[in-house]
Amino acid sequence: MAQRSKEEVLEYLGRAEVAAVGTSDMGTPRQRMMHFGTDKNFNMYVSSMKGDPKIIQWSNIPETAMLIHQGPTFMEMEEVEVIGRAEVIHNKEEREAAIELMNKRSPIVANFYKINATERLEFIRIRPFIVKYRFVPEILQGEKPTIFEFPENRFAFNAWDDVKAKARTWKEAIRPLSLTASLIPLLLGGAVAFSILHTINLSLFLLTLLGGVMIQAGTNMINDWKDAERDNENVEGIRPFTGGSRMIQLGLISRSDMGFFGILLSAVAALIGIYLVFVSGWGLIPLILYGLMAGMFYTGAKGKFSFINIAPGLAEFLIATTYGVLMTAGAFYVQTGYFSLQIFLLSLPVAIFITNVLLVNQFQDADADQKTGKNTLVVRIGKKRSKNILIGFFIAAYAIIALLPVSGFAPYALYFAFLSIPFAVQAIRYTQRNYNKAAVDLISGNAHTTIAHLFAGLLLVFAFILSGTGYVLPVLYLVASVLLVAWVWNYIERKRKTMNSFRLAIKKG
Repeated sequence: MAQRSKEEVLEYLGRAEVAAVGTSDMGTPRQRMMHFGTDKNFNMYVSSMKGDPKIIQWSNIPETAMLIHQGPTFMEMEEVEVIGRAEVIHNKEEREAAIELMNKRSPIVANFYKINATERLEFIRIRPFIVKYRFVPEILQGEKPTIFEFPENRFAFNAWDDVKAKARTWKEAIRPLSLTASLIPLLLGGAVAFSILHTINLSLFLLTLLGGVMIQAGTNMINDWKDAERDNENVEGIRPFTGGSRMIQLGLISRSDMGFFGILLSAVAALIGIYLVFVSGWGLIPLILYGLMAGMFYTGAKGKFSFINIAPGLAEFLIATTYGVLMTAGAFYVQTGYFSLQIFLLSLPVAIFITNVLLVNQFQDADADQKTGKNTLVVRIGKKRSKNILIGFFIAAYAIIALLPVSGFAPYALYFAFLSIPFAVQAIRYTQRNYNKAAVDLISGNAHTTIAHLFAGLLLVFAFILSGTGYVLPVLYLVASVLLVAWVWNYIERKRKTMNSFRLAIKKG
């Protein structure tokens, strides 16, 4: 049979319903059946939820293969193979055109369109490098396929786009949202020292912040490296709260690179710590060694040593002491050269809040963790008892905050931290209601627990900045804090609305 024309191949693509779309998963091909649309230039369009692993893959590794294959019998089978490069559509007019096309081609997009929720979807255009059409009887007779090539599409992409994509990948690997766990205690330690000294060594404080954030980022990456197999089996965890960064599972970063850079960040943080020891005093050494030990052995690969698997609550204790007591005390010591009972007591609410963040994030991962031998506290004692512990911890944290000013360990401005109580109440309410339900139902519980930790911690810092200087710095700090909380809240809300819209669209479908 003669070679097909563009119109004939486009007519076939108009009749076909779904395509096998191939991307990368841990360095190996992975396919998903997806509804698609095609324009007259053979640009292929698909759609999926914002935050979908497939979208993340395309944003970082855009090379894509598609196979459209159908026919009533084997001898009537037709197929089109497309090799090209994907791009997420951001231009408003191009996006509207993609919505119009996919609304006719995809039942899922049609459902989102009906409920006016297409903003929860991403639309992807796959620009073809080569399109091949085959017909089974002709293949069996050894005839050549019909081939269309698009060399102009190979040069339509800027190499700088790949650099930016790689930067986004490594940003996700360090889990920036989680870095507030180290930011809060370091800010608090510096603020308490400032309220006492009425001055601060800014260079040492910034170096302390950098070292603390780097050790947490390094720990995050080391945990991803060690937990790669477990996290690959976790199909229930909902980022940004659980299941690791999943950059390894998405094939965006190799496991060896994740481990190497995690250790490198930790090593640089250790060097910063050594420098701070020389300029501030030997009292930092036990804190640094403890933090490195906790980071390296908090979790481990299957069958390997980890604090999580030694005893119930030990890993949670390590997190509480590292990202609560030790970082607060360490930042204070760098400025003052000594430790105090006051700094220890002030660090306790922060330690309790971050423990609750860790605890509530374990609920979604519990089933996968149990299957893979990661014995977190929720796995060991169950979701109901863990939920009760979370509630008790919230009560304990605010009780300590209430007692510190009347005991003379803090200014009464510390009571500004009570402004975060509504978030804690909501965290308790959502967790109480959904602790034993599907992972997606717990997103609001995760969100409010995270915001309670962040907002309460920032307000604790505000109390000591307010008592250590005039009003310009406290006001500027408070504005920055509100903006940070608003940004984190907006980020979490986008994730929550995305999941709720997806469920609603599927239910109506």
